[in-house]
Amino acid sequence: MKRTTRTTRSTVTRSTGAMAAAVVLVLTSLTTPAGADPAGSGCLTDRLDRLRALHGRLDALALDGRAGAGQYWYVDQRRCTLTLAILRGAADPLTAAFTTAARLVPALVEITEVDAPMRPRVARAPAGGATPRPAAGFHGGSTLYSGLTGTVYICTAGFNGYRPNITTTAGHCAHDASTWYDGTGTLIGTVGDSRFPGADWAVVPGADGVTLTPDILDGDATTPITAFGRPRLDDRVCGTGASSGTRCGTIDALDVTVNYPEGPVTGLARSTQSGAAGDSGGPVHTGSTGVALISGGPTEGAPTFVQPLNF
Repeated sequence: MKRTTRTTRSTVTRSTGAMAAAVVLVLTSLTTPAGADPAGSGCLTDRLDRLRALHGRLDALALDGRAGAGQYWYVDQRRCTLTLAILRGAADPLTAAFTTAARLVPALVEITEVDAPMRPRVARAPAGGATPRPAAGFHGGSTLYSGLTGTVYICTAGFNGYRPNITTTAGHCAHDASTWYDGTGTLIGTVGDSRFPGADWAVVPGADGVTLTPDILDGDATTPITAFGRPRLDDRVCGTGASSGTRCGTIDALDVTVNYPEGPVTGLARSTQSGAAGDSGGPVHTGSTGVALISGGPTEGAPTFVQPLNF
């Protein structure tokens, strides 16, 4: 049975002044602690604890629907700061209240502006009208369709064999549809478990007769996947998506919260690889080791946020 966790944003009833006051109350103690390195060349435990507390406070505001145009944020332990990305030009009261933290403690927070909102990378397009045929081998990195007729959702299969007899995809794909087919019209499976928002993963048990091969297909080539791990800072990774094919990049941030329209997703990693709508759920790997699934980013381009294999 499919289980999808959904987050419902609460109606904002507090005034902007009250919200700003709440942020001020929590963050007035987040000044540089005694004994911390004022140059920021090292991140002492006391300062890191304060950064994590700030990260948690921003997560809580986002969960309550009060992040405004805040797009993503994370603690950079190398620079000993928290990076907060805001949609360029946003001047609404919610965004102003959300960024009060940065204005109060500029030594701890770096604000950057992005030109496009962060979105899950699911696509919608007319179905190809394929006629079902006998099930055959199905590879990671293959295109998934939510139906055979009309306008359907398009995502990408992740890793086969991460759990026995399952393939994976993004949780927001499962949020949109429960049954998925390949490009030939063959039923691949129905979602067994998923989470979105909060996290962004789904598992799809293979349908009867479908062979889920433990590899990634890119064009005519396949890459065997023999192990699973987690993304690490500075890892060189490659991801395969239905729209983009295979794109590579570097993991440059961990434990990132992305404020999607449907709700915040925590614990993602950020990669410099580019992508596009339709890539959702695609496998991200380092050689033969699978490490993550494609989640989202701007509609097209970089960065790409990925869901670690921790589910």
